[in-house]
Amino acid sequence: MPCNCCEITNSQFDESIAKGNLKDYLKKGPAKQTKLILEAIRSLKLKNVSLLDIGGGIGMIYHELMNDVINKAVHVDASSAYLKVAKEESTKRGYAEAIQFIHADFTDVEKDISPADIVTLDRVICCYPYYQNLLKAAAEHAKHAVVLTYPRENWYFKIILRIVNFFQKLRNDPFRVFVHPIQQIENLMKEHGFSRVANKQLFIWEMALYKKI
Repeated sequence: MPCNCCEITNSQFDESIAKGNLKDYLKKGPAKQTKLILEAIRSLKLKNVSLLDIGGGIGMIYHELMNDVINKAVHVDASSAYLKVAKEESTKRGYAEAIQFIHADFTDVEKDISPADIVTLDRVICCYPYYQNLLKAAAEHAKHAVVLTYPRENWYFKIILRIVNFFQKLRNDPFRVFVHPIQQIENLMKEHGFSRVANKQLFIWEMALYKKI
């Protein structure tokens, strides 16, 4: 089922937001939930591997891992502004040629993208209505591990999201945020040959590391 993700995301995450995210990152470092992803990836003790960063925003994950764990990455994002800012920052850091930037909904282009050792989705499935299709495609592209963050499935965050989505609807803004059933996420990953080997929680966000069995 199509969700017009590129059109919606381009409208929601424009260049001013992307530049603001980059400014915060350069000043404060990675966001807390992104730090959990980085810790999980480094715990795998991998070197010179490939990364597929789905919805990678300004590229925080590969900016942090390029001289440490990975040697190349594919960044697929529905926001052209995020890709532009991520590419500019990669150029400044001297490794833009090692990153492939693709403006698309990942589920629309997955057949054209090669598998990677690690696949990451940092705060992505919460913006995606048909998360099963997205996670299935992510799992099928991961040779070794999938790492993702998503909202914790608790009552107070569900109330917050209902309020946020209510005001989005009043503004005729099609962008919505979702809390997907964590047990269904777990079941889907198991069906595709992955076992959860790490799980950490923040006040709002939860990180899960799935390793291929």
